[in-house]
Amino acid sequence: MKFQTPPSVPFLRAPLAAVVAAVAFGSVTAQAQEQARRGAAASLLEEVVVTARKREESAQEVPLSVTAYNSDQIDTLKIRDLFSLSTGMPNVVLDDVGTTRGTANFSIRGLGVNSSIPSIDPTVGVFIDGMYYGLNAGVVFDVFDLESVEILRGPQGLLFGRNVTGGAVVLNTTRPTEEFAFNGRVAYESGENMYASAVLSGPLSDSVGWKLAGYYNDDGGWHTNLANNNSNFGKAETTMVRGALEFDVNESLDVIVRAEHGQSEGDGPASHNGGCVIFAVPGLCPRQYDIEGFDFAVDEEGFYDNSWTN
Repeated sequence: MKFQTPPSVPFLRAPLAAVVAAVAFGSVTAQAQEQARRGAAASLLEEVVVTARKREESAQEVPLSVTAYNSDQIDTLKIRDLFSLSTGMPNVVLDDVGTTRGTANFSIRGLGVNSSIPSIDPTVGVFIDGMYYGLNAGVVFDVFDLESVEILRGPQGLLFGRNVTGGAVVLNTTRPTEEFAFNGRVAYESGENMYASAVLSGPLSDSVGWKLAGYYNDDGGWHTNLANNNSNFGKAETTMVRGALEFDVNESLDVIVRAEHGQSEGDGPASHNGGCVIFAVPGLCPRQYDIEGFDFAVDEEGFYDNSWTN
């Protein structure tokens, strides 16, 4: 008796191979996504070291009302600016003033100053690498090159001095690394808004390290000025460069020299023509728009041009 092997059918083997490949790819993708979720969850549970009391200690040991994030947690949460970071903090609003880009209008526990006038002292102090920023200008920009963010709620005069009635915002930038490292980010949003940042760091010798960080944002604007049909009102361009040198003098002394230069220029505020609410006289204003809408007309658009060196 002879047994004959049935002929192979290629068109049956091909779908079977495709199904096996699809199942395998789906399994690998699911495993990768699960590992990514576990990594993200683990980073959010990491212990955060804060310097709120002028020394390094765990956030859980600080007898203050403080919320802190390290660099890994900031990346995990996809935080772009301080305002986005404050959405998960109770009684904290890290917003800008709305008249000049980059000017802070921070409020903690209801205490804040809504003004871009330089002579008005804030009620929430901002400290970057231990240095107090006495002005609100040049504070609210995209988050980059940050080692940690600490938000202290409540009066902090004992630790930080004046202008911290509502609280303090403590930002710490990254330090030079012992090995060469690079970190970069590029993003583009609808409405012609592009931003990019990069950080280079490494050793110059066994006792000297260096760091160079750069940031650029080109915002094409998002409003339409009905006075001259300018559809790109609100455009702005911002550039920042940071550098640092760290000297390891001995086992008990490190010296860090930091420098920053930035410039931001763009259009003035988008003033809304909602009608004469105070006098309630129809037709008194040259232009009136729905108070709940976004239409406005500004014959003198204005501009701002800020630069700083720290």
